[in-house]
Amino acid sequence: MFQRIHPFTSLAVILLAAAPVMAIAGFPLAAAAALVAAHAFVWLEFKKYTSQFQFGMMVLTAVALGILLDLRYSTWPLLTLSLLLASTAGVARQAFMQRFTYVNLLWADSGLALLGLALFGLAIRATEFTADLWLAPIFPIASSLILTAGYVQDAWQIRKSTRFGYRIQAGMEAMDFELPDQEGKLVKLSDFRGKHPVLLIFVRGDWCPGCHMMLRTYERNRQRFMDKGVHVVAIGPDDIEVNRDMVSRIGVRYLMLSDASQQVSDRYGVVYNNPVLEAGIDYAQGIPLPASFLIDTDGMVRYVSRPDRVGEFLDPSLIFSVLEQLPTAAIPAWN
Repeated sequence: MFQRIHPFTSLAVILLAAAPVMAIAGFPLAAAAALVAAHAFVWLEFKKYTSQFQFGMMVLTAVALGILLDLRYSTWPLLTLSLLLASTAGVARQAFMQRFTYVNLLWADSGLALLGLALFGLAIRATEFTADLWLAPIFPIASSLILTAGYVQDAWQIRKSTRFGYRIQAGMEAMDFELPDQEGKLVKLSDFRGKHPVLLIFVRGDWCPGCHMMLRTYERNRQRFMDKGVHVVAIGPDDIEVNRDMVSRIGVRYLMLSDASQQVSDRYGVVYNNPVLEAGIDYAQGIPLPASFLIDTDGMVRYVSRPDRVGEFLDPSLIFSVLEQLPTAAIPAWN
């Protein structure tokens, strides 16, 4: 339970509550600094938890800063709107990943970030330089601009890498493999043959906020998969220790396998290259694409998430519709 506590985001709540007290007490600069720090603390854990609590705090800290500055410098409501748009741009894709995916609606969040920047420029255009008015909004706005630009760049790389689909496709036999789970126990895909269907979900790693959303989505549908006899097995490029911490922290209960060499990801064709992301991530070869493969009890692949719409794995209804078409004998309940 304690691993799910957001320490820095919780500290941001304290700073958010303290900021208006500071402002009323006659310390507006301290109040602005507290709100900037609060927003920064939320960003520190953005990749780690990706919870609704964080998303809400991201927006609240930014909007509170905008209100403080608007009221102090009579720029209402430009800075409030600016920081509302910028902070929303920062969380929109993760909060609504099923609709946005990794490659769709790129204009939406990047457009919000740019509009936030434009409103900020409009708010300060006729004012003299003051540290809190000119500098305090920079971090929230710049963070959103950098993040949304990264989404656009990564989407281009993903589209380029997936234009011919994955190596394993529906109707093919699934390639067997053996990998350690989060407890170090070796798991072999063929051990499920003749017993249970398997849903393989490839994740990009613990650094990826969207993958946390993906894992939680399947956890919420855990009972539905169990009723169909399906074992959900996640595969990622991190080591055993990282995987153990991740599943405990974000609260999932299925197998998380470590493919540190990325041989399995490569054999399934879900590895791609992005020099920008790889500069800060030390993986064996490239970065896995988020993808899902439904394998029946005969070891045949019955469903593959669409490579041209990376992110549809967040809609389990697509998988359940395929499960309904399998013979009843092919989907025994868990024992």
